[in-house]
Amino acid sequence: MPTSKPPLPPLPIYALHDALQTLGGAASTQDQQHIKAIHRHLSHRLVLEGGLPSHWVAPRPPYVTKKGPNNTHHRLQYSAAAEDLAERKIYGGIKIKDLDVSVIADYVGPVIGISAKSTGNAFRNLTNRMEEALGECSNVHMMYPGFVFGFLHLIKQCPLGEYDKPNASFDATGRLPMSCLTRYHDVLVSLSGRTSTIDPAMRYEAVGLIVYQCRNGVTTICPDYPPPHSPVHYSSFFNRLYNIYDIRFAYPDSDGKTNYRKFWSVKGHEAPEEVDGQTGFPWAPRIEGIPEEATEEGLA
Repeated sequence: MPTSKPPLPPLPIYALHDALQTLGGAASTQDQQHIKAIHRHLSHRLVLEGGLPSHWVAPRPPYVTKKGPNNTHHRLQYSAAAEDLAERKIYGGIKIKDLDVSVIADYVGPVIGISAKSTGNAFRNLTNRMEEALGECSNVHMMYPGFVFGFLHLIKQCPLGEYDKPNASFDATGRLPMSCLTRYHDVLVSLSGRTSTIDPAMRYEAVGLIVYQCRNGVTTICPDYPPPHSPVHYSSFFNRLYNIYDIRFAYPDSDGKTNYRKFWSVKGHEAPEEVDGQTGFPWAPRIEGIPEEATEEGLA
C-alpha cells in the first residue's frame, strides 16, 4: 500500500508575539537585547511578507533566496546558518548611522530602513526621543532622498497607581493615556507621511506606535491606544513602507535588473497562512507557488 508523505515541519518564523515576550521579560535593558528582538522580528517580516531577498536585509533572517522562473517568483528556503544578527552602518549626510533594520538592494543601495525604539519608564523623556528621531531621519534623507524610512516606538502601559506620576503612561484605569503620551502621539503624527522625495527630510515615510502591557509573565499589545483611525496605528505601518517602496524602486529598467518584491515558493517547510493573529496585528507571508522547473541558482 502506498504510504503518505509525512507533513512538512512549519517554517521557523520569529513572530512579533515572540519578540514581545523578550521585550517585556527583559530584566535589564543595558545590553539592548530586548529591542534587538524586535529588530529581528522586523527583518523576518520584511522578507516573508515584504518579498525582499534575504541577503538584502540586516539583521539577516535565516533564509536563503533562490531565483525562480521570473523576477517576481522566487524560492525561499530556511537556513539557520544564513542568519546574521549584525546591523549595518550607512553614510548619512552628517555622520555614519547604525540602522536598526536596513534593506540594501543590489545595484541600487539603501532603500528601506526601520528605526525601532522602546520606552518602559521616564515618559517625561519622550521629547528627547523625538529629537533623536528627527536627527537620524534628516541625516539619512540628506544622503538618500529616496530612502523609505520607518520609525516604530513601543511604549509600555504603566497605569497611575502602579507607577508614580513621572513614570506613568496611562491613568489608573489603564485606558486613558497621560498627557505626556498624547502630546508625543501628536508629534509622531506630524512627522509621518513623507510621500515625495522632495518632502521635508525630517519626516518619516511611516511611523508606528505600539503600547504593550506585561501581566502574569506574558506581554501583549494594548488594543485601545492609539485609536484605529490614528495615522500612526501599527496596522498600516508595513503597508505604507511597501507601497512607497513600490513607487520609488519597483519599476523595470533596460537591463532587466528590476527590484520588484518577490512572491515566494517555500521549500522543505510548511508556511503558515497567517502570523501574529494573537497580537491583533496579523500578517501573511507572500507565498505563491512556482513551476518545478524553476532554476535553483542560489543568491548570496
